[in-house]
Amino acid sequence: MDQPPETPHQEIILPDSLTGEEREIAERINKLATLLDAQFGLPGTQVRLGLDGLLGVIPGIGDAIGLLLAGYIFSEATRAKVRKRTLVAMGINTLLDTAVGAVPVLGDIFDIAFKSNMRNARLILKDLERRGTHLDDQP
Repeated sequence: MDQPPETPHQEIILPDSLTGEEREIAERINKLATLLDAQFGLPGTQVRLGLDGLLGVIPGIGDAIGLLLAGYIFSEATRAKVRKRTLVAMGINTLLDTAVGAVPVLGDIFDIAFKSNMRNARLILKDLERRGTHLDDQP
């Protein structure tokens, strides 16, 4: 049975097929992506935001800090040896988030809605699942 498409704010569920180092990497990415994009709920709404959305309200430096934190997710993706096309898609998400996020007020709303880190975490998981081999099994 087909599952409905995921939305960026939904919790990320790690697949059972991940083992060893893949699972450790996925857990670190999931924790950071959630912290950056969906750690806190706005009372009375279903809206979730994270440090990226909160830091974004600090002119100039907030978006730069968010970009640095997103860079850690890239380093984990590289460590997990995801495909180049996954890294490119992640880069597009992050650049879009950073560029639009720099616009006062509109950028802050976009940061909260777009959730580039959660999107990137899902791209990495999808890549790891699709690969069909595990890092522990590689020489």
